[in-house]
Amino acid sequence: MKKTVNMNPFVHGKNLGWVGPYLILAPALLLFTIFHLLPSLATIGFSFTDITRTGYKPTSFVGLDNYFEFFKPGQFHEKQVAIKNSLVFAFFVVILQNAFALIFAVLLDKAWKGRAFYRGVLFLPVILGITVNALLWRLMFNPFGGPVNTLLKAITGENALFFADPKMAFPLIIFIQIWSNIGYSTVIFLSGLQAIPKELYESAKVDGAAGIKSFWMITIPLIAQATTVNILLSIIGALRTFDTIMVTTGGQYDTYTMAYYMYRLAFQSTGGSGIGGGRLGFASAVGTLLFLMILVIALIAQYFLRKKEVDL
Repeated sequence: MKKTVNMNPFVHGKNLGWVGPYLILAPALLLFTIFHLLPSLATIGFSFTDITRTGYKPTSFVGLDNYFEFFKPGQFHEKQVAIKNSLVFAFFVVILQNAFALIFAVLLDKAWKGRAFYRGVLFLPVILGITVNALLWRLMFNPFGGPVNTLLKAITGENALFFADPKMAFPLIIFIQIWSNIGYSTVIFLSGLQAIPKELYESAKVDGAAGIKSFWMITIPLIAQATTVNILLSIIGALRTFDTIMVTTGGQYDTYTMAYYMYRLAFQSTGGSGIGGGRLGFASAVGTLLFLMILVIALIAQYFLRKKEVDL
């Protein structure tokens, strides 16, 4: 009788003892270390130096000077704009993205014809990526013959500058960010909704709790974990947004955030409170401060969201 060999690595991992799981994870851990962990540690290390992009100037250790400069009075305008824009951007993205994602998830959870098609359409921007979405919407909002401007001119008789308008540019960037990620948030909410036993709604209907009342008493508490995941992901994604701003406005009209400000300091010819660009050390300090800001906000949000899950 021919003996069959099980090629499942997880089965053979048991024969390797405690080393087996680590051997299986080793390739992924190696890639993560090379492309994520080491560059992050290097960024923190560079933040304590005066390294520049050109390289003609010798690099020296400056300690916390880059961090002190960031908060130096009189040179704080651009940093203040970057911090304010990052917080405003994150606030509106988190609120609007999750609110609309929950609405779409509730609609797509219902049994109606064609919902599978609309699920795919809603998730399409996630597949395309933020950069492609930003390019598409930049063409849509082109003030010289773009479809949106053509329609607006036909209705009102006036033209709009869109991304060249200081009043419209930042709200449009928020819109593109939400458009690009709402499909992912909807899928997470939808998985949470589908995990709720339908018997609970039937029992609630018998007890007189139907419609909006059952939504608040049953749906909202039971999707608390999905809500936590979505809020944390949207906070992190919003605070580190760079490509949408790069493609649409290039940081003009005070539309830059901390992530784009860091890029400007490191790679553009000018920037940083009137000081020339290419300051990799100072940019690394800004990147480290951005990481700390994301970490603190995410931890605070996680604490209250987890506490809310327990209370529910």
